[in-house]
Amino acid sequence: MGKEQINALQERGVRVTPQRAHIWRVLVESGEHFTAEEVWKRVRDTLPGLELSTVYRSLEALQAVGLVADSRLPEGPRVFEARTALHPHLVCESCGEISHPEPEIGWRLLEALSTGSGGFEVRELHVVAKGVCPGCAGGRE
Repeated sequence: MGKEQINALQERGVRVTPQRAHIWRVLVESGEHFTAEEVWKRVRDTLPGLELSTVYRSLEALQAVGLVADSRLPEGPRVFEARTALHPHLVCESCGEISHPEPEIGWRLLEALSTGSGGFEVRELHVVAKGVCPGCAGGRE
């Protein structure tokens, strides 16, 4: 794990354990969404004896300090990712792929909600758009 990643954990007041460090690294380096079970499968060879319950506790500790975001996608499992910026999720109804539009779109959505909500202070936004990804749409022609 790189020094900057450990510093990111320490700056947020996270006690750096080997389990948390490896889980954080998997999320940051992949940039993908994973269920807790998928994270566990990716780190269990490096950390023999690691229990799935420890993965859940580690993810929740990282989430509590804002380093990890979780999403409950419609009709899907709870997934975790390194929190980078506000971003909507695009979920393909055909293949299940999860992707993101340009980051600016998320900020524009948040701004629109904040200005049009009669003074309601929006602090967090989870947006899931369902549709068909370009790869699956191409197969429909």
